[in-house]
Amino acid sequence: MRSWTFCLVSLAVAALVFLFARLFENDYVFFAGYTVLQFVVLATAWNILGGYCGYVNFGTAAFFALGAYTTVIPVLLVIAAVVSGLVGLGTGYLTLRLRGAFFAIATLALAVVLQTLVVNWSYVGRSRGAYVIRPHHIDIFGVKFGYIQYLFAIMILLAVAAITVARAIERSKLGYGFATIRDDELAAEASGVPTLKLKLIATTLSGAIMGMAGAPFPYYIGYLEPASAFGLPYAVNSIAMPMIGGTTTWVGPLIGAVLLGTLQQVATVTISSVVNLLIVGFLLVGFVIAAPNGIVGLVQEFLRAASPSRVDARSIGIILFATYSLIAGVLGIVFSLAVMTAPGTAGLAMAVAGFVLAALYLASAYGLLKIHGWSPLLATIAFALSIPIAVVYMWLDRSPGHLVYQAVGIALAIAAIWFFQVRNVRKLYRPCLAEQRVGA
Repeated sequence: MRSWTFCLVSLAVAALVFLFARLFENDYVFFAGYTVLQFVVLATAWNILGGYCGYVNFGTAAFFALGAYTTVIPVLLVIAAVVSGLVGLGTGYLTLRLRGAFFAIATLALAVVLQTLVVNWSYVGRSRGAYVIRPHHIDIFGVKFGYIQYLFAIMILLAVAAITVARAIERSKLGYGFATIRDDELAAEASGVPTLKLKLIATTLSGAIMGMAGAPFPYYIGYLEPASAFGLPYAVNSIAMPMIGGTTTWVGPLIGAVLLGTLQQVATVTISSVVNLLIVGFLLVGFVIAAPNGIVGLVQEFLRAASPSRVDARSIGIILFATYSLIAGVLGIVFSLAVMTAPGTAGLAMAVAGFVLAALYLASAYGLLKIHGWSPLLATIAFALSIPIAVVYMWLDRSPGHLVYQAVGIALAIAAIWFFQVRNVRKLYRPCLAEQRVGA
């Protein structure tokens, strides 16, 4: 698919997402969606330098804050991108001769220096911050939209632009040059690849996109201060999301940002926002140990082993149910933490059951994609156990939305149990089980 075709398809998907969000008639959907899309842009921008080139950048918060404070002054969104891009170019020129941990420390120092500058700059309110007065509604071609809907639309367009740029880079000569730097920079230099020039392009593009992600932030939050603009979650999430999704392709940061961003919004509503970094750390450590190439790498390994010639229906079904198990597992941990805070022993019992089920889901998702012989049985047990737990939750909460949610979960569990008993699926895992028995 060509880049312009991909961009048009992405815009169509973005329009459908916007219209779907408006069906809820609840502004919180737009508030939460804005945050998720913001992380999509930040993760994609970080991946241009950190994933494609292999240079780990801890200065995401600096470029994000640059974009935010540039629009406070105020100027346009494009100017925010230009300012952040120029800072990225200058930073790259000064630091890209460093490698590994030294470059990472230098980018972290950039964030500290810029935060110190802002704290002592009276025009932007110093450490007190600055208020941004925004309208409640905005008219576009005679149609009235809430301002948060307007910001959501801007961020979804920025996400489309960032993803399109990342995909175009990945499939171009520029992307191949970035890959040579990531694989072996010394060999690339010896072969005549202009490594410094390519790295400067990467830092400029990455910084500009991060600045664009931060530009609407003052109007979203209504009050901008150094502590919020230079917040640690931006640096942590922008690194964790591509690593969890996969760093060598444009779709990895998208998957990681949607998964982690949505999970954090659920945790904020059900528990508290203070557990967000705990969840990110838990998932990051788990993926670094079990799947260092991220979700995309895990799926690619599975496809090469399960269906090297072509992708068949069996492989698609396994990937879908493994994905569902992964999502159900991480959500199960969040919901179990929330239920644990309920008074009485019933809440504690449900929390323990939820943790056990979440562990089974996560283990089966990993085993299914790694083609371990025990994984279909474990997945069957996990889905079977989810049915009585869902029935109990339906009895405890009989609201229409919750009943529909649990009913869909029960239907998917029954479908999964049937799927893992299909002969074609069991045939894929039987040789692995036999090898494990021989090895034992």
